[in-house]
Amino acid sequence: MTYLASALLSFTIAIPLVLALVRVHKVRTSYFPFMVLLLLAFTTEVVSEISLRLTRGNTTVSNIYTLLEFGVILWQFYAWGFLRRRKALLILLAAASFFTWVTENIGYGRLELHFCSASVFINSLIIVFLCINEINALIASFSGHLFRNARFLICMGLMIISIYSLITEGTLLIDPQNAVVDWPIFNIFSFVNAFVNIIYAIAVCFIPVRDDYYFSRRFKA
Repeated sequence: MTYLASALLSFTIAIPLVLALVRVHKVRTSYFPFMVLLLLAFTTEVVSEISLRLTRGNTTVSNIYTLLEFGVILWQFYAWGFLRRRKALLILLAAASFFTWVTENIGYGRLELHFCSASVFINSLIIVFLCINEINALIASFSGHLFRNARFLICMGLMIISIYSLITEGTLLIDPQNAVVDWPIFNIFSFVNAFVNIIYAIAVCFIPVRDDYYFSRRFKA
């Protein structure tokens, strides 16, 4: 795959972001963290592109994004209610992720040199656990079509990218020198990422409108 094709696929994150910005004034606040996640991902793509052109590397940008992304994802599950009811678990998960990231990037001085595979692996495990729990709760309580449910779609997107990350980062952790295996796996990332971005775009379209929105429009009119 050419660099241009990979970059274009990465910037498909702009599709759900634009849709989110169009709807941001009327959707429920419990989905704001997801919108922040879209903005963070798009901003990271832009900064990463600039960094690649100026320094021929984006390792630092990617590693910082790993830390911020997980924080926003925890915020999203807090906003949905699961982690709000389990604050001890929230603190434990946040502490585990932060400790791993600091140890790997600061303790071992890898921030500018290597992508933080251990942090991504730990974060991905936690995200898969949170998504499975959320999906199980939806299956038990939601009576409509799940593929028209924004929360379900967001969790599916997060699970797909997290499971992919578990495979790629697990490969690196087990055998970091095995480029023959690494490259085929990493080459499909752009396609997986673009597919997840399309899922996010669909999810944005199904984010429920806040309860007072139509009343507010009528009152203002």
